[in-house]
Amino acid sequence: MPNKKREEIYRKAYDCLCAYLDANALRHTSERLSILASICELQRFSVDDLRYALTGIRISRATVYNTLELMERAGIIQRVEKEFGIRAGHYELAFLHNSSVQVICQRCGRVSKVKDSTIQRMLEDKRFTNFIPERFSLYIYGKCKVCRKKTLTLKNNS
Repeated sequence: MPNKKREEIYRKAYDCLCAYLDANALRHTSERLSILASICELQRFSVDDLRYALTGIRISRATVYNTLELMERAGIIQRVEKEFGIRAGHYELAFLHNSSVQVICQRCGRVSKVKDSTIQRMLEDKRFTNFIPERFSLYIYGKCKVCRKKTLTLKNNS
């Protein structure tokens, strides 16, 4: 990704974080800014990915988790579910992906985005009573190509 695009992403996330911190009388700490910078570089990440990106910076695990919660409340990131009803430790920048359809392998956990204009149009045309939708996420669970091959190989060898 070009540096200019990265700078735009960081600036938008930074402005959002500062507005949230100011509105809630919270401190602008160097740890929060370091975590934000790493999140903007990664864009889609697990907690482990983020902690690895923060090596060399002394930030506790608790600070990472607390900052992720704060950034989720601020609308900077959103959690990506892996299993129905269970929140996984995977996140993505919320403002980069306003609406999404994701396919999730139930065996290996691989998450892939799918562009589906039919579903998007259908949901945009849907009218809700006393509700204005801002974005949507649709999760489709199954097995990816690699895991299907592994399953077939295991069945054939049995």
